[in-house]
Amino acid sequence: MVRACGCIARHIRWTVLAPYTLGALLVLASFSVTEFVPDIGLVFILIGSFPLIALVLPTSISLDMQKGHVAFLSGLLVTTAQMLAGASGPVLDIFYVKSSLTRHEILGTKAVTQTLGHIIKLVYYSFLLGVVSEELPVWVFPCIIIAALAGNWMGKQLVERISDGQFKTVGRYIIVIIGFIYVGKGVYELI
Repeated sequence: MVRACGCIARHIRWTVLAPYTLGALLVLASFSVTEFVPDIGLVFILIGSFPLIALVLPTSISLDMQKGHVAFLSGLLVTTAQMLAGASGPVLDIFYVKSSLTRHEILGTKAVTQTLGHIIKLVYYSFLLGVVSEELPVWVFPCIIIAALAGNWMGKQLVERISDGQFKTVGRYIIVIIGFIYVGKGVYELI
């Protein structure tokens, strides 16, 4: 187990995490003092549109996650999406897919940023707002853990078989598909 953790840790780009975390904590602080709740349809449209727009930006506008100001912006936008809609994958992915990070560095660093996002949501909704759900039966939690471990194992098998270029190309297609799904869901919610 220690060896596995060491292998994962060496792929994490820690320099990305400081500005990202600063942006994320700024969003947590903002949400803690406001009670802004936008229409969910609008939130879905924004989350779906951002990656679609970002993919067609000129190359002079670099969304490389390794740049401190870009990582900070990512922390702001991704955490806002997580707080408003509960999901932020399409927004976060665009900052990684246009970076020069390897697929292993993307996955390792993204895992930390996603974990931070879940912790922030937990702190905000559980402790600051006092929202606790008693609707989930206890047996759901082991199932979620098993599904996460199985998904992680399957993902590792796939990632080891493809190149960095293939990983980013497939990632771009997935981002576009998910972006359109979010926009469609948003339009449906507004109608």
